[in-house]
Amino acid sequence: MAKEFTYTTNDGEEIREWAESESDVLDSARERLDERGVSLAGEEIEECIEVIPSPRRIKSGAEGVFDERRRRGGERAAREVVESGMDVGLGTGSTTAWAVAEIGRLLRAGELEGVRGVATSLQSHELAKEAEIPLTGLDEVTELDVTIDGADQYSESEPTVIKGGGGAHAREKVIDAMADELVITTDEEKATDPLDFPVPVEVMPDARAVVAERVREAGGEPELRMAERKDGPLFTANGNLVLDCDFGGIDDTAGTARDLETIPGILEHGIFQDMVDAVYLGTSEDVDVLQF
Repeated sequence: MAKEFTYTTNDGEEIREWAESESDVLDSARERLDERGVSLAGEEIEECIEVIPSPRRIKSGAEGVFDERRRRGGERAAREVVESGMDVGLGTGSTTAWAVAEIGRLLRAGELEGVRGVATSLQSHELAKEAEIPLTGLDEVTELDVTIDGADQYSESEPTVIKGGGGAHAREKVIDAMADELVITTDEEKATDPLDFPVPVEVMPDARAVVAERVREAGGEPELRMAERKDGPLFTANGNLVLDCDFGGIDDTAGTARDLETIPGILEHGIFQDMVDAVYLGTSEDVDVLQF
């Protein structure tokens, strides 16, 4: 995770600086404070520094991570749905990263106690470690109190989302299904009815061709997902490939999910059907909460 300095001057001006390391953010903070004639001791500056998501660790980069709508939605979800003593599923993505950071801040401040996290991906595992959230393994629990997760697209008319843009949807679905409550954090741009985001399908490498053919027979157009920063296709943490399957507007999400579930060679698909309990939707001014 990165570090952020936040300070409000006596005249109400907010000074906010971030950097990948604490030493760099200290230097930036001192420079900004000097520009405004504000004198703070080193210890006072350090008290204003918190852990935040690092754009280097998240697919959407700085533009996505520092979208105030996503920050607002993730932080509020963490404050409102996580209570002391809970086992919490920690999701993946730029909005959920803010929820992870906020849970860590609340723990360090003593506002939460006894919270354990179960990460949905290596990304969220590393974020949680840096935010000082105690972690437990997926094989050490059988149920969770709540999971806070993101989505590539969500519906305002049904408790269903499409996930898997990060390639972690098989593990995400297990952890999301274990939770008594699944809370999705996202922004207003990801609302679509009907859902039309290409459905990620995790498939055994040797079964790629036959699975692709069966997907076409079910009305989808599969495309092998390629890796970034290396040649060749993307491999998941399970050693499988991902086909992004474009079904156009999906009028019958349950039917499409059933079609995919009948295809041998598919480990998991990205339709999270009837699983969502609430959506925390960051907007330009506030956070809207959609309950199902």
